[in-house]
Parts: sequence; structure tokens; C-alpha cells
Amino acid sequence: MLVVDDEPQILTAITDLLEDEFQVWTAHDGPSALEILRDHEVAVILSDQRMPGMSGAEFLGQARVLSDATRVLVTGYSDLDALVSAVNLGQIHAYLSKPWNPLELKVVVRTAADRWRLDRTLQQERTLLLALMNNIPDAIFIKDLQLKFSRVNQPQARLIGLAETSDLVGQRLSELLESEQAAAVEAEERAIIEQGASQLDKVEAVADAAGNAQWYSVTKVPIRQNGEVVGLAGIARDVTARKQAEDYLRRAHDELQQAVEERTLWLQKEIGRRAKAEEQAQAAREAAEAASRAKTIFLANMSHELRTPLNAIIGFSELAHSIMGEADMERYGGFLDNISESAHHLLRVISDILDVSRVEVGKVVLRESEVDVAEAVRAAMRLVSHVVSSKRQSLSFTPQDGLPRIRADERLMKQIVLNLLSNAAKFTPESGNIRVEAGMVDGCVTVAVEDDGVGIAAEDIPMVLQPFGQAENAISPKHEGTGLGLPLAKGFMELHGGNLSLESKVGEGTRVVLTFPASSVVAQ
Repeated sequence: MLVVDDEPQILTAITDLLEDEFQVWTAHDGPSALEILRDHEVAVILSDQRMPGMSGAEFLGQARVLSDATRVLVTGYSDLDALVSAVNLGQIHAYLSKPWNPLELKVVVRTAADRWRLDRTLQQERTLLLALMNNIPDAIFIKDLQLKFSRVNQPQARLIGLAETSDLVGQRLSELLESEQAAAVEAEERAIIEQGASQLDKVEAVADAAGNAQWYSVTKVPIRQNGEVVGLAGIARDVTARKQAEDYLRRAHDELQQAVEERTLWLQKEIGRRAKAEEQAQAAREAAEAASRAKTIFLANMSHELRTPLNAIIGFSELAHSIMGEADMERYGGFLDNISESAHHLLRVISDILDVSRVEVGKVVLRESEVDVAEAVRAAMRLVSHVVSSKRQSLSFTPQDGLPRIRADERLMKQIVLNLLSNAAKFTPESGNIRVEAGMVDGCVTVAVEDDGVGIAAEDIPMVLQPFGQAENAISPKHEGTGLGLPLAKGFMELHGGNLSLESKVGEGTRVVLTFPASSVVAQ
């Protein structure tokens, strides 16, 4: 606050009295007080009337231009005319008569400060309301109980067809627009005021000067003061684009609904057709499965029936070989060897057929144990060493250091590797090379068998992985055998939860990779 008085003891007394609640500035005359107001913001100005050069009323009149502070004039009974004049001119908000007492002074100053705070708050509210109304593109209006416009913004004026907002203030809509629609709008607004109920987001059409319909979402709410309705506030938002979009979506929905119904009818027919085709396919599958089961049972029975006489042939040929004398051996030994070799070959074929049938019907049971992969590979290599030696082929094995054991059926694992090595030896020419590698890839144990033999055409690879499938080309004429080695190896790997992959090029060779799952690796 600012205290202005030409008596220093008065300034000191007021400062001591109010400094606990206010920051007090003091001045001994009007001109010096005006300088303070130019540099500082104050809430209350307390000025004595009788001062040399410039009276208190004159000072407060000039202070009104520089500050919005609440102005209080301190006067005596002899200054009554000056007090009346200052009040009439709006130069002061309050006065204090001399002599004053401290309590009275405090009350007057506190009241003046509260007034200044209230004026500031109201000014901020007015500024905020004005900024909102002038910057929001929606049409905003406020009406009194007589439905006269008391405040509007520019969009509301344009909506009614007027250029200035001042043309609406104090007027009713029915006085500006003589139409049934205006009367209906006022009837609605009167009901809102009487009932105290709000109208929210009501979409209304308004025709412009050209007759085109513009759509607005209108919200109107009653204004209450101390629990009583004292007016009405409304806002209208242009939703023409939204309305057009809704109409478009509605038409699109109808068209889509029609398309869906047509599509549904077509799908019902298609489902019926496909159901019939599925029934036919199911019947064909069942017939094929029945045929496959019959084939498997037939092969198993046939193989079983053939194994018994074959074992007898092998046994009797070996017996004859052991009891023959030297002379008979020279004469009949070759025949016995051919009988034994042919019988063993046929027995191997039958065993392979049995294994295939057992894999197909899921009757192979794994007898898992911890298997040394490198040792299993070496065991299979020993079984084909005579074939490799007879064709002067090289056979090498490169295991990775620290290769872990795996849980697998050791007999089946050896048979898998043996089948791959037998194929490699069979389809690799004399003096060819066969390489075996064992290692770890992404936590899985892998065994790779690679040769530089005749190779397989890419289009024949799926065929050689099927039972009895063999590829034949100019480089690799059809070899004797059943074509069961690779399918058996593939089936045994799948039983272990692994897989067999094959890469080959005609004239360059073949690479087969066995991958055992990471779950089968035994932690070291």
C-alpha cells in the first residue's frame, strides 16, 4: 500500500500500525507519490486531503490513471465539500474522518485491500470470458430472464445475420427474426429457464442466405445465482461436416449391409458346396488311410512270413558250409556264398520294410540313453568301411571339441548314420570323398554327411525322401535297392524330435544334415 501525508509522524505511525500485514510505501506529497505509482504496483492508496501544492483529492484523481488500487481519502469535517466532490468524480472508493483511531484505520485498509483483490479477480474473469468468446469459433450467447441478449460473440452475430455484436445486445431473437422458428426457439429457452433443466447437444438445421442448410449442435444451460435462475447461456457449434459424414456413413452402412447380405447368401451356398466337397474329400482320405493301413499290415505280415524261411535258408546255408569237405567246397562253395549273400540282402530289405511300416503306424518305441555322438558315428563308419575300401573312397570324420552327449536311441542313431553313409558310398564313384562332421549349432547337436557323388536334381529331392523313391538321371542310373534308407533316417529323426535336411546338385554331390533338438543335449 501507499500512504501519502505531509506530516512525517503520521507516516511513521501508519507504517508501524500496518507493516505486519502490508508492504508500506510512503510519500510526503502528491508528485512524489505519483512517481512511486509509476514504478510500483499497490493495492491500497491512503492519502490525506490537506497537503501543500496538490490536495489529496487532486492526487487521487491522477492516481486513478496510473493504478487500479483502492483509493481512500483521509479528511476532516472542514473538508466535507472536497470529499463530496471526490466521491462524485469517482476519485475515491472510501474515506476516513479525522481524528481516526488505529482499529478503525485497520478495518478501512483491510476492506480496501479486499475490494482490490475482488476487483482484480473480476477483471481476470471478465478478461478470460472475453478471450474465450472472441477466440472460440463456436457461437456463444448469454440471455437474461426476458430472453434478451446480454452478451454475444461475433460467430453468434453472423449466425443471426448481423455484422456487429452490439446490434444484438438488449434485443430478443423474435425482434430480430420474425419467424416461427424464432418463436419456437424462445419457447424452448423459456422452458429451460422455468424448469431449470439443460438442453445438451441438440442438432438443429439453420438455413443460410442462399437457402443451404447448416447444421449446429446447440447446448443451452440455465445460469444460477444463489440457487435461483437468473438467465441462460448457450453455445452453438457448426457440425455440418459431421452431419454430412454421418449421412455418408449411414448410406455406406446401408450399402455395406446389402453387400453383406448378398455375400452371406453366396457364402451359405459356398459353404454348402465346400461341405459337400469336404465330405467327399474326407471319404477319400478315409479310403486312402484304410488302404495305407491295409498296405502297412500287408507289408508287416508279408515281411514276417518271409523272415522265417529266410532265416532257415541262411541257417542251412551256413550249416552246409560248415560240414562240407574241401572237395565239395571247391565245387559248391560259390553257390552257398551266393545263397547266403542273397538271403542276407533280402533279409535287410524285409527289415527295412518292417521298420517303415512300424514308423508309419507309430509303433516304434525309443529306448533312450545318453549317447556319445562321435562314438556312434565311428561305429557306423566301421560298418561301411569294407564298401568304402572296395571303391577306394576316402572317408573322414571331424567332430567338434567338447561335443556333448545327447539322449537318443543309440541303435536307431547308428542306423540313421549307417543309412546315410551307405547311400553316400553307393552314389559316390570310385576314388570319391565322403566327409562326416559333428558339432553344435544354436544349441543343437548336428551331424552332417557330405559326398562328391552324382548328386540329386532339386525336383527329385521330395521323391527320394518318400518310401521306395529313387532318382534316376543320365549321370546316375537307377541303382539296386529299395529306396528306403533316406525315408527311414528321416522318420527316425522325427521320432527323436529332430529333423533331416538335404541339399544336392547334380554332378557335384549331396549334403545331408541331421539336427537333434536342444532339449536332447545332456548338460555337461
